[in-house]
Amino acid sequence: PKQKDHQARDLEVFGFSPNRTGGHMARSMMFGELKTLHELLPEDATREDFGRAIEEDNAIGKPTFSSRQKSFRHLVELYSLENKRALFRVLRKIGRDDPASLPLMAAICTYCRDAQLRASFELLREKKPGEVIPRKEMEDQLEHKFPGAFSDAMKKSLAQNVNTTWTNCGHLEGRVKKTRTLPQARMGAVCYAMFAGWLRGLRGEFLLNSTFSALANVSPTAVASWLHQGASRGWLRLRSGGGVTDIDFSPLLTQQEINLVHGSH
Repeated sequence: PKQKDHQARDLEVFGFSPNRTGGHMARSMMFGELKTLHELLPEDATREDFGRAIEEDNAIGKPTFSSRQKSFRHLVELYSLENKRALFRVLRKIGRDDPASLPLMAAICTYCRDAQLRASFELLREKKPGEVIPRKEMEDQLEHKFPGAFSDAMKKSLAQNVNTTWTNCGHLEGRVKKTRTLPQARMGAVCYAMFAGWLRGLRGEFLLNSTFSALANVSPTAVASWLHQGASRGWLRLRSGGGVTDIDFSPLLTQQEINLVHGSH
């Protein structure tokens, strides 16, 4: 139990959230707002910088100060907006190098922070491309995973919010009728997905066959070529020997974070 407690605290340091509810209780992943702020603010911007940009400068164009405050709060729930959290810091770094990957990386980041979004993806993984997913089926999935936790109205709102997030990043398509699709695998999104799984302690085949591969829509056999491209950018190190490839994302971490990774896993 003590080791589990340590692991949970370490994951929070990296930016994962242990909360039973997340930002999708109120909004989708707010990709338009995140993209605007990402393009506006420097890579080393702090949470306070984001707060000023949203609340004082109204960078995301909200009509009232109250709505700006709520938007800031929801974005913190979704992403942390903290440069000291590896999940958010690396999202911004890779997002600079590969902007086309930003929608999928944003979804992966919120997946790591939102229990309802994680539950919703379990349903998506069961569906083949082209299958329609009625909103009621998503509501039933949320009820199954969180029995009695939400009112009918909240389940409807949650289903709409998670469906919007998956539509924004390419796992669903359609405005009213949602159909399962597969997003295009991209270097940045694949490397970021593997990074998130690696922070969780997944290694080797467990990482390559994990939910994180499914989030980035990359097959285990195709991961290596994407990771080699990421390694050429300095995001990770690859070491091969005896038919096994060791993936190490330490170049993206601070020394304190490296110590946590090797101490916990």
